[in-house]
Amino acid sequence: MNKKIIFIIIILLVIVLPIIWWLVSPFWDNSRLNEALPEIKDNFGSMSEEAKENFDKQTEAMKGEIMEKDESTLSGEEGILARSAMVARAHDVEGEALLVKAKDQYFLRFENLETINGPDLRIYLSSDLSNDDIVDLGPIRATRGNVNYSIPAGTDLSRYKNAMIWCRAFGVLFSYAQF
Repeated sequence: MNKKIIFIIIILLVIVLPIIWWLVSPFWDNSRLNEALPEIKDNFGSMSEEAKENFDKQTEAMKGEIMEKDESTLSGEEGILARSAMVARAHDVEGEALLVKAKDQYFLRFENLETINGPDLRIYLSSDLSNDDIVDLGPIRATRGNVNYSIPAGTDLSRYKNAMIWCRAFGVLFSYAQF
């Protein structure tokens, strides 16, 4: 064989194989993480038994109702402020995204997350389903389980209504949840 052809083949292997490895290896590199829900103040400890019963009755009566989010929801007490099922876009996904306030910190939490891995996956809060107006919460930390992502202080949560798993390498929306 011609030395030039052998040289081209070697160069292609040296360049192409690492790129293929980088693109394909995340698909079998799935990880599991089970973090606890961020610690929320226990407001029930100070409630009377009658108030607890009344709260439980009202909660039961509201099951299945859709609640609208407004500014007062986001500035109120600690706890789960919003919850939404994950929606598949480019890849299958299961689980829920939660917006949680604990102490003076906000978190995006994925519960019962089940998705595949991919190259350079990032977690974003976004104003729409593009990556034009986002808050980058960092790389995906696990593809399965319960995972918390700290939301930077001062983030306008009324503006960023989508939690997204985004493949930055290819500019592809893997999945999202809409609050």
